[in-house]
Amino acid sequence: MEQRVFALLVHDKPFPIEPLRQALRDLQVDTYSVQSCKEARDLISQTHPHLVFTDVSVKDGSWADVVNLAEQAEAPLDVIVVGSSVDTKFYLSVIERGAFDFVLPPFELGGLGHVVRTAGLHVRDRRRAQTQPAIVH
Repeated sequence: MEQRVFALLVHDKPFPIEPLRQALRDLQVDTYSVQSCKEARDLISQTHPHLVFTDVSVKDGSWADVVNLAEQAEAPLDVIVVGSSVDTKFYLSVIERGAFDFVLPPFELGGLGHVVRTAGLHVRDRRRAQTQPAIVH
């Protein structure tokens, strides 16, 4: 990727986000953490992160609220929900509601790196398309 990815981490407890933060550092992803949807909304508008990794629930909302924040953001970004157990129905719900992906610990660098690269490229393509003038025929 041509530039480093910036990821916002939304969580109010250390697990599973702290192991994720270390894995993202190993992948050279810059991170910043907030503990609520309100803080996430403020930081998204100020910093335009590429990715938001969110815990399933935080003190003032849930992953679905974070997806809604992403949909309202000025600059495109992708949300990746971080769970702590395998649940196929929940995974499908997360994807259907607009999250880019759903990840679980342990965070292996190969698999997590693929998710980060794919999502980062997806966001960059969407941002590039957003700045291109519309072609009228």
